[in-house]
Amino acid sequence: MKNFFFFLIISMCFISNAFSAQTNKIPEVMLILDASGSMLGSAGTKNKIESAREVFAKVVPALPSDVKTGLTVYGHRSKTDCNDIEILIPSGSDERDKLLAHVNSISPKGMTPLADSVKMVADSLSGRETETTIILVSDGIDTCNIDPCSVVKSLKAKGAKFILHVVGFGVDEKGIQQLSCMAKEGGGSFFAANDIPGLLKAFESMQKEVEVKVEAAKTTTKTVTTGLGKFEIIMPPNSATKSLNALKFIKKADGSAVKNQEKPADSSIHPLMSGEYEIVLGFANPNYKPDTEVSIGIFTLNGGETKTIKLGSMAFNIAPSLEKNPVASIIIVDEETNKPFVKLDHNDNGYYIFKTKPLPEGVYKVQLHYSQSPEPTTVAKNVKIEPGKEAIVTLDSGFQLKQPKSLNVIGWDLVPVEGNPDYSLKAKRRSDNDYPLWHTFPVMSGAYNLFLYDKGMKEPLPAAQGIEIKKGELLNFDTGM
Repeated sequence: MKNFFFFLIISMCFISNAFSAQTNKIPEVMLILDASGSMLGSAGTKNKIESAREVFAKVVPALPSDVKTGLTVYGHRSKTDCNDIEILIPSGSDERDKLLAHVNSISPKGMTPLADSVKMVADSLSGRETETTIILVSDGIDTCNIDPCSVVKSLKAKGAKFILHVVGFGVDEKGIQQLSCMAKEGGGSFFAANDIPGLLKAFESMQKEVEVKVEAAKTTTKTVTTGLGKFEIIMPPNSATKSLNALKFIKKADGSAVKNQEKPADSSIHPLMSGEYEIVLGFANPNYKPDTEVSIGIFTLNGGETKTIKLGSMAFNIAPSLEKNPVASIIIVDEETNKPFVKLDHNDNGYYIFKTKPLPEGVYKVQLHYSQSPEPTTVAKNVKIEPGKEAIVTLDSGFQLKQPKSLNVIGWDLVPVEGNPDYSLKAKRRSDNDYPLWHTFPVMSGAYNLFLYDKGMKEPLPAAQGIEIKKGELLNFDTGM
């Protein structure tokens, strides 16, 4: 017990260290560039877009190599469309050469949708743990929204994880007022620039801030990881609770069963040390019989990993007229390998025979082994099992032979006219009575030939040719003898 608590404390330390590392990730940068028509205006000796290209060519490569950088542009495709906003390089990208190529190919022509640009970027960052630094370059006020400052304030109030710096490139007093308000509400700074040196100075200030954040993140990041991982086992509703008695995890290294989950739920989490494990389903049997154990495979679990294994399930819909059948066992066969996946016996109590069963993804056929029959009979084929989904097998076609009065029948064969012999049904009686010859037998629909075995005869009697059993029909056959 002492060793267990020591192991638990060490594991929790590992988990704590990993969490600390996750909360101090390297910051990311998203550049929003103004490509409205006014960017063709002059800024010193060059026009504004040319100046922006020259500055971007210097500052983008100078950002710390760990920093992922994205690019959003507005006003570059249409003169009058306020929806002309495009994220050309998503946040989290390393494609800096591609980013600069986009900047060099931009042709200013449109409106200035400041608020909607910031909102589009903020929406694209939803769910990220890392705080993103947004750098907005604009040469004027928003021409599509009268109050972009309130939009930024609302985004921050909703928990959007970004810092907004704004560069006003050759803007008037009205522009300075609006853009500086956006920066303030975005938790960042406003920079005024009128030419290339001013624009470069603004970017260098923001670059230093990003470098400080990078160093802080590197300082607190630790490489220690947990040795624990988790298996998440998911099954469709009522799959486990109706037919499984246990879920077992066997360590491949030494064959030991490290966990045996009794009465598993349809969805369960299982923390285990990293390693290779065989996962085994324990199908329930009646009358206190041991579980029927079936492996679903060997899986590798890494430290800090949650490995999700999603099973499908097979449910059964049996016509009331076929419920009283002489089934001795059910066999679910993998059609790809033609090997049984699971076989469950009646054991004088058929409670679990037709209960919903969890299965790995694949294509299966269902066979019923009737009491006294030498071979099982296929009653369903091509049953596709998909992860997280339930496939329903409907058994609504069947056969029942009326007992002949003039013959001492000891058995009969129902043989498909054409098709797989697996669909044949060979019924034999017990040595002390005629069970189960006159019971109802679920079979696949189709055309069959019927042969009777009369006591004392060496060859079977061809009682009928081409009997048609239709889907949804229980055929009560009278030989007339």
